Amino acid sequence: MDDVVSWMESKLSGKELKDALVRTIDMDRISSGIQGFDELVEGGLIKDRVYLVSGSSGSGKTIFSMQFIHNGITQFKENGVYVTFEETPEQLRRDMSGLRWELRPLEEAGKLALIDATSARVGLGSKEKFVIPRPVTLDSILFEIYKTIQRVGAKRVVIDCLDAMELQAKSPEDFRTSLLKLISILKSFNCTSFLVIEAPEKKISRHGVSEFVSDGIICLYYVLEDDRRVRKIEVLKMRGTDHSSRIVPFQIGKNGIAVLSESELEKTMRKVGVGAKS
Repeated sequence: MDDVVSWMESKLSGKELKDALVRTIDMDRISSGIQGFDELVEGGLIKDRVYLVSGSSGSGKTIFSMQFIHNGITQFKENGVYVTFEETPEQLRRDMSGLRWELRPLEEAGKLALIDATSARVGLGSKEKFVIPRPVTLDSILFEIYKTIQRVGAKRVVIDCLDAMELQAKSPEDFRTSLLKLISILKSFNCTSFLVIEAPEKKISRHGVSEFVSDGIICLYYVLEDDRRVRKIEVLKMRGTDHSSRIVPFQIGKNGIAVLSESELEKTMRKVGVGAKS
């Protein structure tokens, strides 16, 4: 483990850190496979970059992120790693089976790895194949992510959620350094990644650091309109590409998330007599 930690630290020294965070990469795009979403980002996300997925409780962050991973494996032959800090992998499997996403066969085929970061955080043992060991430290988290990406040849990664990872930090500076190490690891393996974060009221994140080091910010909302709650999505920031400036409704159905497309939104707005701008 010490060798890997030393490797990570060397990646973060001087010019290498700057290159890892702002290096020029090809503007190749990947499809999320999420109905209606790619239209908001000029046809797809720029690959090999790190995106922040921010939202309040109930907004659909986990479903959105797992759909990105599941579609990558089943539609685009891109293996995935999902790090879960707030529910066990078994809970995640049960929840996703309700959307007809059977994760176990993908794991058994070596295409998907679910890293259990929940059990060790609460002092429990785990029978999972991929586990953050006790005692939980930021270095042990990074080490397990590094090993697992390498083992499954992952091209899509989700960290769910960053807030729980922050709790393992000794200080804000410690968390910032580890976050930069994490991004360096993800980019060194050419992974397209989501960092999931819980959004407090009127903020994107609690600490602000992740907003500045990420390549894009996707915000999910669960808001009260009249007498019911509705879910909406906004692409707040995207480096290197244009994106829609609209806050667009989406639904969670039996096959996952479906975002109302730009053309569908325009038709809806015309029906109610509201002008539409992109």
